Amino acid sequence: MRVRWFSARSLALHVALVVWMTACSLAAWWQVTVALGGDRLGYVYSVEWPCFAIFGAVVWWHQLHDDPSAVGARALRGAATEDAAGSELDAARIRELEHDDPGRARYHEYLEELYGGPQPQGWRRP
Repeated sequence: MRVRWFSARSLALHVALVVWMTACSLAAWWQVTVALGGDRLGYVYSVEWPCFAIFGAVVWWHQLHDDPSAVGARALRGAATEDAAGSELDAARIRELEHDDPGRARYHEYLEELYGGPQPQGWRRP
């Protein structure tokens, strides 16, 4: 994918990154001065703010370089592949394990009895 560096969206992301990095740098410098003034908790915060700045840069990078439609399509392909391959294998594997362990078979029967019937309708279950 080709990155458009000067579109309105990317320009807004660049400005947001500059503001974020500046704010994190100022906050880190302020916490260093607090730490040197005798507050030991300031040392923790002086390390934390650069971590926030790095996190902001990572988010900025992903916002610029990830195409939302490609990410969504990739996730749907992965889910479809897992569903197609996993459902048959999982059912066969569960049956195989149930034959080996009668306790597990009773537990699965209990779960089917517990959740097998119609579920009550409510505001949490439409």
